[in-house]
Amino acid sequence: MSSALSAAFRPRKHARHAKPSKAAPALLAGGMTLAFVVAEGAVSATAASAGGSQAQFEQLAQCESGGNWAINTGNGYYGGLQFNLATWRGLGLGGYPHQASKSQQIAAGQKLHGQRGWGPWPACTRKLGLRGDGGVSTAAAPAPAPAAAPARASRSRTAPKATAAARVVRQGVAAPAYDGHVMTVADRRGFRQSVLTWQRQMRARGWRIGVDGYFGPQSSSIARQFAVSKGLKATPGTVNAAVWAAAWTAPVT
Repeated sequence: MSSALSAAFRPRKHARHAKPSKAAPALLAGGMTLAFVVAEGAVSATAASAGGSQAQFEQLAQCESGGNWAINTGNGYYGGLQFNLATWRGLGLGGYPHQASKSQQIAAGQKLHGQRGWGPWPACTRKLGLRGDGGVSTAAAPAPAPAAAPARASRSRTAPKATAAARVVRQGVAAPAYDGHVMTVADRRGFRQSVLTWQRQMRARGWRIGVDGYFGPQSSSIARQFAVSKGLKATPGTVNAAVWAAAWTAPVT
């Protein structure tokens, strides 16, 4: 190997705990970029401060994404653990989360857990009863099936429960492109991807909402309460461009 090529494969200073002997074969066999391998080394280097077991993160991914580690629905969150890019980049990683392997995504999740605990995934960790570094509480619910519960399954107690982690991870991300369709209860009879994206974001903000892509009475009630709380102009119980954008940009209160 030439001296120039050897230098190209030398790990960067901030990833000094990566193993150079393994990086080069991975580049040649898998077509990965050097930056991505170095970033992966940065995650591995912080293993001592990471938390959460692999089994816990597999349960969490089942709830967050149906266990699909390569998912990218266009809603601004990627992969099995639904990272946004700001958080992913903050962990020192390149590329997109859904392009990383399952093990790399779990390592990133463990690193984030070491910094913030289970807070970045408030809804699913409450649902699963996840706690600590490797256990599940006695009240933990079983891992959910990929299909979400119908929106009308919960018709009460829809007030938001914001958490500090939700404010850190979910707030201030640019909203996905609005498709121009005002969501109303007329959408309860047909699936819409935009409804699913909005419901998922509202649940990430702490609202108790079913995520199924059907805009029923529960979604309408939450849209009305949200618009009032943020002082937004919208027909009560609907999601227009202003309500859509605020779901990503308005402070979680």
